[in-house]
Amino acid sequence: MTTPTSELTTISRRDFVRTAALAAGAVSTGIISTSTNAAAKPTAAKPMIGFQAESSYLLQYGIARFFDDVQTRANVNTLFLHCNLFEPSWNGIDQNSPTGAFATAHPQYYQNVFMKPQALGNGDASLPNTMEQITEETKKRGIKIYPWMEEDNRAPANITGMDQLYEIDLYGRRTGGHPGGPCLNNPYFRNLISASVEDFVREYNVDGLQRGSERQGPLGNALGAWHHGAKSDPGHTSCFCDYCAAKAAKVGIDFDRVKKAFLALEPFVRAGRAGQRPRDGYFVAFWRLLLNHPELLAWENFWATSMREMQKEFYTKAKSIRSDVQVGFHIWQNISFSPFYRAEQDYANYTEYADFIKPALYDNPAAERMTSFVDSVTQNVFGDLSHEQMLDFEYKVMDLQEKSYDEIVGRNNPNYETQLGTLPINGTPRGTFPGFSGDYVYRETKRAVAGVAGSKTEIRPGLGIDVQEKNSTPESVRDAVHAIFQAGGTGMVLSTSHAAMRPENLSAVGATLRELKLV
Repeated sequence: MTTPTSELTTISRRDFVRTAALAAGAVSTGIISTSTNAAAKPTAAKPMIGFQAESSYLLQYGIARFFDDVQTRANVNTLFLHCNLFEPSWNGIDQNSPTGAFATAHPQYYQNVFMKPQALGNGDASLPNTMEQITEETKKRGIKIYPWMEEDNRAPANITGMDQLYEIDLYGRRTGGHPGGPCLNNPYFRNLISASVEDFVREYNVDGLQRGSERQGPLGNALGAWHHGAKSDPGHTSCFCDYCAAKAAKVGIDFDRVKKAFLALEPFVRAGRAGQRPRDGYFVAFWRLLLNHPELLAWENFWATSMREMQKEFYTKAKSIRSDVQVGFHIWQNISFSPFYRAEQDYANYTEYADFIKPALYDNPAAERMTSFVDSVTQNVFGDLSHEQMLDFEYKVMDLQEKSYDEIVGRNNPNYETQLGTLPINGTPRGTFPGFSGDYVYRETKRAVAGVAGSKTEIRPGLGIDVQEKNSTPESVRDAVHAIFQAGGTGMVLSTSHAAMRPENLSAVGATLRELKLV
């Protein structure tokens, strides 16, 4: 298939790969390097080229060494830094305690977060010291810093009381991680996020903030409607806490009927996972559930609305402290797979409270992620379709044109579906899988740009390099970079792990930017 990105080709693919490989070798052997050579040029009218990294990784790898590498190879001018403003501390308490106290460098901001804040003690991780070391390098190089604030896909911090901020499932149990997470209507969690925003903006003089949330509402979670979600427990979906119940009453939602609706959904999902087809088929049975229990959709929308409210609070808090700080949001890649999640994540809504949006458009793991999504939803809502039929349906509904199911799973992965049936939730299978094409990145970027048209909100997609598996190539990276800028993106964030990226693929970013005369 001819992709739109092919129209941008100005040098042969063979020459491009050779150039990227030579650049990678030159950096690794020291022919190109040093902080001086790698220093960023003024970025006026230049695209944002961001890089996600953990503060702990920078300290381990070497801060100057890291920036030498990503600037020389990929012309990075913005660091999306994941770091914690609060830590568990065992100072003054039993060292054998499984959880520590809530400790932070600036406890004055954290006065109503359920936990009692205390100052950092001897032996506690010191973010101020880490930030001082990092900013010493970024200032010399003209690199901006955007803290990357993500509350999910990670285990709760080992802090006494932190679990009380998390959602409650259908049976009254506290959730402890994805697909659940902190409750969006829990006032202590909202206060914690607000305090973190104030701490970052006032104390660390950051250039921007990025909020990340790879979660969806209770209906999507009950169905396992995300990649590698087939082991989702419909009885563990959330949230059904007292805070959500109180808010529901204020907006006219009958909380008891909501719980009854999800209790009716649970056996449908469990029967589908066990291969027990409903008398009238999966889709008819699902639609009948929606007709008989409209609270299923009402509660899903309730959750999505609460997320948007919190995003607005995040933006408003940051801007109230410093109007020039840039605020953006990471969008989970599920927006490329689930039509349900895509419907909730209307880009137009973000124009009210986002300077930029970073949709995760990771082309290299996308094919296998899509087939795992297909495997999950054909066990309930779309169980009347084969995997092949469901993938074709996905491509039509999501406006994509990619490889067939057999081409993705193929002969190299004969035990693929068996693996999916035995892996834990969010577990990734072993195997060799192709990626999606640059056309995928082009279509999704263009759709996002169209979604915010007429607003100040910019689209800066996440570009995946060797995410989940090492199947990226210099050519695939080049196609993706071309696609982002041809479709109207104003920047990109290289994702997700520097340690996983092969040097020739990272060098392909810089080679393509130079080819496009963007740096």
